[in-house]
Amino acid sequence: MRRLLTWSLCAVAIALAGVRPAAAQARFAVIVQGASGDPQYATQHRGWVDGLAKVLRERLGIDGAHLFLLTEEARAGELKSTAENVKVTLAGIAKTAKADDLVFVMLIGHGGGDGPAAKFNLVGPDLTGEEWSALLQPISARLAVVDSTSLSFAYLAGLAGKNRVIITATGKFGEKYHTFFPEAFITALTATEADADKNGRVSLLEAFTYASRLVAQHYEQVGYLSTETAMIDDNGDGKGRSAAQTGDDGPVAALTYLDAVAMPTSSDPAIQALLTRQQQLTEQVDDLRRRRAAMTPEEFDRDFEKLIIELATVSRDVRKRTGK
Repeated sequence: MRRLLTWSLCAVAIALAGVRPAAAQARFAVIVQGASGDPQYATQHRGWVDGLAKVLRERLGIDGAHLFLLTEEARAGELKSTAENVKVTLAGIAKTAKADDLVFVMLIGHGGGDGPAAKFNLVGPDLTGEEWSALLQPISARLAVVDSTSLSFAYLAGLAGKNRVIITATGKFGEKYHTFFPEAFITALTATEADADKNGRVSLLEAFTYASRLVAQHYEQVGYLSTETAMIDDNGDGKGRSAAQTGDDGPVAALTYLDAVAMPTSSDPAIQALLTRQQQLTEQVDDLRRRRAAMTPEEFDRDFEKLIIELATVSRDVRKRTGK
């Protein structure tokens, strides 16, 4: 009965609030284009980098100062995608990003090596999975990493951890051919069809699911057997699942967005205070839901009920004062 009451209050609060799940306070994005090894791939990979950067800036509103491009042939404002520049970039973000921020990293290029020792090919010396993990460890913010390359499966377990969403283009060590997933994932980030819950936004889980569908369609259209199976892990166990499978992975990614929701404003100080508190409570509810797997049911219900009751009360007051 207590849990039923809690979820009933949740429904009431959401209806009263009229707001959608909020994004992180600040968002950082890092795109790393590795060594192409071939002019054809160089052109294709560069196109993916430019397309993703445009989506992040123009469609998802990532601040240009928080968008870092490490590329094979660096242009103005970019860095060459060497191991040293990767280290410098991630170290700088670790010093800046806070716990409630979001850091998104996408790797575009080729995987190298074999089995668990597979690497992402950089310009010059590569970084091992262990080295990537060590570089990401100091970042206290929520972390989303998409390794869109061949042989990326090794990074699923290598980078998994608490407060992280890890997506790989391949689902086993034998999937070593060039992938279509990068193009599919970039398309999915802004595709209306990807928005399964119709809330006007595309979560990382929705992007992963829709991109997986586009990959399957691609291989059907070209008449080849698929050589890639994307995987997602967001519970930290490093096992993951594909879009076609069910399992424990997905709830955190479903509440993780790369865009931000604009907070409503009012010229009335009293109403603005209520709107600010409403937004804060919404963010706290989302954060609690992301941490649910690490809590006991009793702890989650207790904290959730406390937040949702206050959110319902504040949202009611907003509607009374604004008539909306």
